[in-house]
Amino acid sequence: MIKDERQKYLLDLLKQHKFLKVKDIVRELNITDMTVRRDFQDLEDQGLIIRVHGGARIIEDNKNSILTELSHREKQHIHLTEKMEIAKLIAENILEDETVFLGAGTTIELVYEFLTVNRAKIITNSIHVFDKFKQDPRFELILIGGSYRSKTGAFVGTIANDFISSIHVTKSFIGVNGLDHSAVYTSNEDEGLTQKCALNIAEKKFIVADHHKLNKKDFYGFYPLESADYLITDSNITAEDRALFGKILHLLVPDP
Repeated sequence: MIKDERQKYLLDLLKQHKFLKVKDIVRELNITDMTVRRDFQDLEDQGLIIRVHGGARIIEDNKNSILTELSHREKQHIHLTEKMEIAKLIAENILEDETVFLGAGTTIELVYEFLTVNRAKIITNSIHVFDKFKQDPRFELILIGGSYRSKTGAFVGTIANDFISSIHVTKSFIGVNGLDHSAVYTSNEDEGLTQKCALNIAEKKFIVADHHKLNKKDFYGFYPLESADYLITDSNITAEDRALFGKILHLLVPDP
């Protein structure tokens, strides 16, 4: 089976079953796992699937479709190159002695790896972000409590929102599941309300999204895009999307 035929077969299987494991395809087609992973990468680059740990998941070929919320573990393994680019840009925008809010998300969790400041105050509602920073004396670290969402590792709800609304930060960096020209979206309304609070209390509001999330909607639109200040995305953003989103807010994109 040649490459094009094989990828069409894989896509047809994914449309039928929604999820495929690499090991099952290796056994069925008698090919190497590296070949399967390359095929999945090609299909993901075309925006047809999402690679996850051990396999791949189908996505609808529709810009307005509702996305399925992946688990934290699944999100850790997809679009890693793009996430690293974005995390580096976030780190470059955190300056000495600033007070910043870092929201939940597998991209924002990577920010710690790129920070070079000697001192900053980090406020977060993410247990995973907290775990990255907790042993580093350079950072004054505050973990906001509340109702815990194991799906994302975020604390949300009334307790979290009340605390966030009573503080002030220089910058907030908020990851989203999707955005279009009018709003930013997430899968859960409680998490969205907490993210909204975190944006409202910041002098500068940063939306964080890789290019796969542009022109996509999720269940809950929690913030008008025009009310944010910056969009941080990766270098694979199209010229069309640069023009579209650049008219609404400041784009921060890595150099090619």
